[in-house]
Amino acid sequence: MQIFEECGNNDIEGVESSSWDGRYGLVVCTDSAVYAEELARPTRGAAAIAMLVGPDAPITFESKLRGSHMSHAYDFHKPNLASGYLVVDGKLSQTCYLMALDSCNKLLCSKYEKLEGKQFSIADADYFVFHSPYNKLV
Repeated sequence: MQIFEECGNNDIEGVESSSWDGRYGLVVCTDSAVYAEELARPTRGAAAIAMLVGPDAPITFESKLRGSHMSHAYDFHKPNLASGYLVVDGKLSQTCYLMALDSCNKLLCSKYEKLEGKQFSIADADYFVFHSPYNKLV
């Protein structure tokens, strides 16, 4: 079993590539959210997921229909490296999340229309998976 070092597109693409040697891959993603007592209480906690990546999987990833978004914002940052806590701007973080979601949706719809020759509809997907640090955000 091959262990992939980080979570991302390369893990899946490794199994899809012509150089794949047949071994399964294990993808492990973790996130721990530790903040000072007075901040970000609804989003504190930890999460983890592990995925076995290989052939004939019940879940498939459409590598040609993937959208990503990146922006430079100080919604979460660590200005004091001696502290164990991040500084959080909750309102800015919500704005960043919604902008990223909108950007990824537009990119997905554009790619889908080019590949499939029709406009994307929610009915064209079996399900959607979102990062949701707390239930009212999504």
